[in-house]
Amino acid sequence: MSRQGAESTLQIKKSGFKKCMEAREFTLAVLLLAIIVLLSVTTRDFANPANVRVLLLGMTSDLIIAVPMGISLIAGNIDFSVGSTMGLASVLGGMIINATGNAVAGIVAALLIGAVLGIINAVMICHLHVTPLVATLGTWMAYKGLQKVIAANAIANFPQDFFALGRTEFNFFGVSVPISIIYMLAVFAVGIFVLKKVNFFHNAYFIGSNKDSARLAGINITKFTYVSYMITGILAAFAGMVLVSRLGTASQTIGSGLEFRIVVALLVGGLSMDGGEGSMIGIGMGVLLMQIISNALVLTGINPNYSEVIIGAILVLSVGIDQINKRRRAKAHA
Repeated sequence: MSRQGAESTLQIKKSGFKKCMEAREFTLAVLLLAIIVLLSVTTRDFANPANVRVLLLGMTSDLIIAVPMGISLIAGNIDFSVGSTMGLASVLGGMIINATGNAVAGIVAALLIGAVLGIINAVMICHLHVTPLVATLGTWMAYKGLQKVIAANAIANFPQDFFALGRTEFNFFGVSVPISIIYMLAVFAVGIFVLKKVNFFHNAYFIGSNKDSARLAGINITKFTYVSYMITGILAAFAGMVLVSRLGTASQTIGSGLEFRIVVALLVGGLSMDGGEGSMIGIGMGVLLMQIISNALVLTGINPNYSEVIIGAILVLSVGIDQINKRRRAKAHA
């Protein structure tokens, strides 16, 4: 190889390494590794298989919902109603199961309700031209209010076949794995595939970067908004029913605070409130970080209420970093 060719190859390698080092996912991976090592060394139970099981179970609902919600956010559409959608749909699904004695009917009804609640968000955004932030904050309050009214008393006494949805366990090489974790991994794998390989969902990047250009390119933004919010509603309802099946009761507290935790996880994972950037791997690491923080507070005996303080601080820091990066990119292109 000539000297010029060797220098060119070295330059390409340096450029690739620099991009890797600058990637939010790389930074987050290093941070996660450092936190995991620190907790493993300083706490007796963090690396315990029983605690790992608890940690993974704790993040199942968040990641199942974060996958479609993340795709929406990449397209520039935030959804603050996911927690109350999860709660309202699961409470209504639980009531239907109690009334009919049919677990399948209740589960299907909950999924349909979740779809409708998601579509309501899309209607307000696409046809009433309400911004996604305002629209979903409004439905968050409305759905949560309905959930509290309907579930004034906890709903329980479900038929035994309903518990298979959330309590089934599979044995892999001597390790018992809850079905909730399998649901989470399956949704995450599908999310990785569709965001990269399916044009309809990959268009989220074009929509989030520039809606006008995406529209001129022939992308149906209205259709994308309807589909993405509907899928988010369906998966929020599904996560809610799985949780109800695990706990054996549907109450007015299901889904409370989940929306803010997921938004923080998405921003930490490299997504932007303005859309146009992010990856499914980053989403997964962001959700994992939030769960590790929550788990660490319990293991170290710190008041769990501090988790809200920490999540709020991380949210402000993430948005601040995002805005600084945007200004730097704007100056670089100027």
